[in-house]
Amino acid sequence: MKPREEADDNLRRVMINLVVIAVFTILMGTAIVYMYDAEPDIEAELMDGYARQFAGSATNAHWQWQAEGRPEMIMLVHYDGNGKEVGRRPVRMAHFGWPKVEPNSEGCTRVWEQLLNMPARVEGFRVLGEYYASDNDDAKVPNARCRFRVSTGPFFDYSIYTGVVTRGE
Repeated sequence: MKPREEADDNLRRVMINLVVIAVFTILMGTAIVYMYDAEPDIEAELMDGYARQFAGSATNAHWQWQAEGRPEMIMLVHYDGNGKEVGRRPVRMAHFGWPKVEPNSEGCTRVWEQLLNMPARVEGFRVLGEYYASDNDDAKVPNARCRFRVSTGPFFDYSIYTGVVTRGE
């Protein structure tokens, strides 16, 4: 083989190797991006489930308060998926019919524990219950709320005066 043909052959091999490496890198990058996007956000799913459960318990407490003649405190009974009782928690009720929340973060954490019958933890991480005072002083219904979140990411808000739970990210 002539030196010129040998150099062309070496160049061709190097180019083929570079093309193979580039195609492999693109395919791996695409696979990683696809797998990352396809993986469900477990933390968001858990917080969404807790938000639904929290809203259900708040509504149950409200109707139980109505049925019992609007007492200052009710005993909220918690059931598992099979209808078996799993716990009871006393819940102090506000005069407007929703679970009472002291105007601080500890009050928000306490209402989480009362309504969900569990400590303020998700997957081993502490749930932060943050109190936000009303910022619409001239409205008929104040918008004070508790925000429940795990560090950053998904959260849900509980409106203290209306019992409405809203989810966010």
